[in-house]
Amino acid sequence: MRCMQVLIATAEQEVYRGQANMVIAPSVSGSLAILPGHTPLLAVLRPGEIRIDCPADQECSQCHTDYMAVFGGYLEVQPDTVTILADAVERAEDIDAAQAQKALEKARKLLSSPDKEVASKALLELELAIAKLRVVRKNSPKSFMKP
Repeated sequence: MRCMQVLIATAEQEVYRGQANMVIAPSVSGSLAILPGHTPLLAVLRPGEIRIDCPADQECSQCHTDYMAVFGGYLEVQPDTVTILADAVERAEDIDAAQAQKALEKARKLLSSPDKEVASKALLELELAIAKLRVVRKNSPKSFMKP
């Protein structure tokens, strides 16, 4: 099966590098599903979840899916390469579900603020908290959700 190289990095560190059969990322225009051979593309990312479908290889005999929460950034696609330069990224195993739930509740309360700047920031925090909770749920071994 044909694969593509995927690199996800922030200004501080490389978060992910590997092969993938498919990458799904949240852009400001909607979710993007990238397959090997995709037309070159540049996109602005919004807060949400990134899904990386990885092929079986020498290290792992089965295909698997990795999930991450992205805070925003940029995505570049070349025919056999996907590069994500993110403002910040959290891998599923690094997300504190209880903290994300608290952030969700706080953002919901602030969303009704009469101050538009506060409400706008709360909406961004709400999107991020929801993305984190989805990533945690999808990465849970108890999850019945299919990728």
